[in-house]
Amino acid sequence: MQRRFFRFSFPASVAAAALLAAVVPAQAQSGGSADAGSRVYTTNCVACHQAGGTGMAGAFPPLAGHVPELLKRADGRTYVGKVLLFGLEGEINVNGNNFAGAMPPWNALSDDDIAAVLNYVSNAWDNGKSLPADFKPFTSDEIKVLRAPELSSAQVYALRSGATGGAPATATAGGAGGTAPVSFTADQVTTGSDIYSERCVQCHGDKLDNGEFGGAALNGSYFKKHWGGGSVAALTTYMKAKMPPDRPGSLTDQNYADLAAFLLDSNDYPKGDKELPSDTASQQKLTLKRN
Repeated sequence: MQRRFFRFSFPASVAAAALLAAVVPAQAQSGGSADAGSRVYTTNCVACHQAGGTGMAGAFPPLAGHVPELLKRADGRTYVGKVLLFGLEGEINVNGNNFAGAMPPWNALSDDDIAAVLNYVSNAWDNGKSLPADFKPFTSDEIKVLRAPELSSAQVYALRSGATGGAPATATAGGAGGTAPVSFTADQVTTGSDIYSERCVQCHGDKLDNGEFGGAALNGSYFKKHWGGGSVAALTTYMKAKMPPDRPGSLTDQNYADLAAFLLDSNDYPKGDKELPSDTASQQKLTLKRN
C-alpha cells in the first residue's frame, strides 16, 4: 500500500512540547546527580506521572508518597528497579485508588540515567523525608545487575506482591501482561495511516524515523526496544498520555487503536481478519513479543 503524507503548520510551542515528550533517552548522566535525575524524569516520565508526582487518576499512580513505601519493603528496591527496566501491566491499588494504566519498559535508557531518575523520585516531593533509614542511592552498577534476567511486564507485576505486602491486583489478575498474538485489519491500518498523516508525521517523519521537530523513531530497532516485549495496552496507554503533544488523549480509543495498527503494520507485524480492540482490558491480553 502506498502511503501519502501531508505536512501541516505547527506552532513553536507545540514543537517544543513534542521535543519534550519524545520517547528518547536523556543524555547519559551520573547516577548520583539530582539534576540528571530531574532531566530524565522531565523528558521521559512527567507526561504520565506529572511534574508534582501526582500521577493521573485511574491510569498512572502517584510517585509522591508512594515510592518510599515501596522502598521500605524487603524486595522493594529490586521491584522499583525492575519496573523501570521492564515495565508494568495490570491493575494496581495505591492509597485505596485503582490504576489500570500500563508502563512501557525503559531498558533503552543507560544504567546511569535509570539510577539517576530512581534517586530523583526517591527524594522529590518530600519523599526523601520518608525513606527507610538504611536507604542508599541507586548506582549504575546496581542497575546493570538488575538487567539480568530480563523479565516480562507480567513477571514484574507478579513481583509487586512482595513489594507491597499484598496481592498484586485489586481486581482481576488476568490484566497482567499479554500472551495472545496481536491482530489487526487492513482497514485499521488505512485509518491509522490517515490519522498519522494528519496528527503525527511532522514530528515523527514520513518514514517514522523522526521528523523536523525531532519526534522519536517509531519503527525498527527503536520500536522493538521500547514496545516489542510488552502488550498493545502499553503502547496505546502511552500514546493516550502523551500524544498528540498539544492535546494528549484527545483522540478516541478507536483512533488510538487504529493508529497502533498502523504502527504495527509499519513494523512488519502481520495483518489479519480480526480487529485490534480499542479497550485497555482486551489490549492487555495481546502481546507484541514475536516468537
